[in-house]
Amino acid sequence: MTGPAVTGPASLGRRLDEPFPEGVWVDIAPDVRRPNANVLFGGTPPRLLRLSRRGAELVSGFGTGPVLGDASARMARRLTDAGVAIPRPSRAAEPVDVTVVVPVRDRPVELAACLASLGNRHPVVVVDDGSTGSDAVAAACRRYGAELIRRDVSGGPAAARNAGLAAVTSQLVAFVDSDCLPGTGWIESLAAYFVDPLLAGAAPRIVAAARWTGPSLLDLGARPAPVHPASGVPYVPAAAVVFRRAALGGGYDERLRYGEDVDLVWRLVEGGWRVRYVPEVEVAHRDPAAVVQRLRRRFEYGTSVGPLERAHPGAVTHLAVGSGPACTVCALLLGLPGLGAVSWAVSAAHLYWRLRPLATGGRFALWLSFRSVLHAWVGLGRWCTTFAVPLLATFALGGRARVARRALGATVVLIGSASLADRLAPDGRDRRVLVDGFLGELAYGVGVLAGCARAGVVAPLLPRIGLRGSGGRRPRRPLRTPAARR
Repeated sequence: MTGPAVTGPASLGRRLDEPFPEGVWVDIAPDVRRPNANVLFGGTPPRLLRLSRRGAELVSGFGTGPVLGDASARMARRLTDAGVAIPRPSRAAEPVDVTVVVPVRDRPVELAACLASLGNRHPVVVVDDGSTGSDAVAAACRRYGAELIRRDVSGGPAAARNAGLAAVTSQLVAFVDSDCLPGTGWIESLAAYFVDPLLAGAAPRIVAAARWTGPSLLDLGARPAPVHPASGVPYVPAAAVVFRRAALGGGYDERLRYGEDVDLVWRLVEGGWRVRYVPEVEVAHRDPAAVVQRLRRRFEYGTSVGPLERAHPGAVTHLAVGSGPACTVCALLLGLPGLGAVSWAVSAAHLYWRLRPLATGGRFALWLSFRSVLHAWVGLGRWCTTFAVPLLATFALGGRARVARRALGATVVLIGSASLADRLAPDGRDRRVLVDGFLGELAYGVGVLAGCARAGVVAPLLPRIGLRGSGGRRPRRPLRTPAARR
């Protein structure tokens, strides 16, 4: 299954290897390590980058001034694509040529609050996707001066967004769900990034409108990053996002009820475009307050994984780990610490031998090998939380309680060590948030199992282990595809 075609950069007169634009400041990401002048380690996913002498000089100049010259622009392109460097463009000057599209169905109160937050700085198109209370939706549009497009029959969020997209003639289009409170200035901040001619989309960080509920279900963290599959930020939700209108082609795949925004981002990336996640810009989102509703939404997120695997084979990854760290973790779980120590020592020695040509030193090799094991442990803990617990519970209900209890006992160590800290921080000490996060992982896992069963795929459930795997690093958060939000 393939979605509507996007318009590639070449069709718009751009080269796929076009250098980064000059005049834009680029900073090296704060979590990037530089064991010596000619080596960088970091990015999404993390990798080692070897620099020439000239390249090291160019990198040293990042953060102290704008990109100047062809060599600097090419290095900036390479590092920003890898997630090692972060662009810092100045905020877009007024006016920004953008139209805001808001899909909605039967939520006139939330729509009114959303339109009030948007203000009148940019044209707004509201697409009523077959609301039963269409008069209330129309009244909200009249009150805030928004154009209204009425669909008599509901076709889902993808169809609603495409209807709005068809009415847009501006250079940029911003999609905002009706349960968002975007405030002012967020579009201008994201529009600044479109100085990059290869950028197709930029998305803000989605935060919870009610802080007591903990992180938003759509919160992707505080680290800015390029967006592509199997990375630290594998997608951005359509709750609030700005796109280059000319790049979208046919827009969203209307056959997808959930995950349609993930599919669009991946098609753009496959077509040669870049998409960026910009957490410095925040948009508030109203998540469901009731526990049952939150769990249902997380279940729905999971059901999209099967169709996405069909459309993008191999793009959905929930655990990627190198073979060395995997052996070490398995030995520890089997109660064989001696074997685990030997496995770690062998992996560290092998890593040191591989890094000798880079002259990074033994201390860096030890740190990197320890980090790989730590990330493998935490990643496996979260994988067990998401998938192993529902499967083992099924076995227990099926009369194999003794086997299930033993396996469940082994997963407790992993789950406790993971602690869901990367998603729940800084609210991880709140017991309500911990319980909500744990139950949400289970609901998401059950949804993935259901979606994969319907689609007849198993690849998203399987860990990826290899000699040249992720070095123990799992994407900071698994794919949490957004549900239909209007």
